Amino acid sequence: MQTRCPQCHTVSPLEADRPSDEGGLFACPSCATKFDAYAHLTDATSDGHPDAATDPAPNRDHQGDLFATRMRPAVPSSVPRFARERVRLARPAQWRWWLASLVLLALLLVIVPIADRDELARDPDWRPHVQDLCRLAGCSLPPWSAPKDFEITAREFNPHPSVKGARLVTVSFRNNARFAQAWPLLELTASDLNGRVVGLRRFRAQEYLGGAPEAPLLEPGQSASATLEVVDPDAVSWDIEFR
Repeated sequence: MQTRCPQCHTVSPLEADRPSDEGGLFACPSCATKFDAYAHLTDATSDGHPDAATDPAPNRDHQGDLFATRMRPAVPSSVPRFARERVRLARPAQWRWWLASLVLLALLLVIVPIADRDELARDPDWRPHVQDLCRLAGCSLPPWSAPKDFEITAREFNPHPSVKGARLVTVSFRNNARFAQAWPLLELTASDLNGRVVGLRRFRAQEYLGGAPEAPLLEPGQSASATLEVVDPDAVSWDIEFR
């Protein structure tokens, strides 16, 4: 048979031959509190320890008994649940962050090519993609310019039939680029026997076509002919390039 101290909750064995001290009270061995031992009987079976059903931690010494045997006060059921439990902060779903990242990446892939479209349009590998993007976005690109992709298919240097000391130059060329190009400048160079340049001039499309071109661009694979009337500087060789 055991009794529990109402002050420090220490459980003590109650011996039959020494039920109480003077005055009929039992003295607690831990805190010396005197109380009626038979009024505080307990069913605990461990020696000198509180009932295991109510003790959250083992009792190791008298000093620890004072704190270890105190039970946490019960929370009344009338208290709302949100007050009895720790509120867990709601975190946004992870898929929203992934969706936002994908949207920002898509915008970046669209904005950068549009902002640098003039530079990217000069690259033959990038131009088709930028052209498709501008078609959707409603932006414009500068005309493709690749003078080296113009090929001379025929040329003739003949004395002018009606003007003395002049030459009639006829040139046929084709746009071999994959894209339409603006009409090029035609550069005509005359050299003497020593290879020294004695004459050089550049002609615009209006000059070598005899008027403004019907279309502002020369389409891929499209050919054109140019006719020039130039003064003959007694040159022995002529060269034609596109600029």
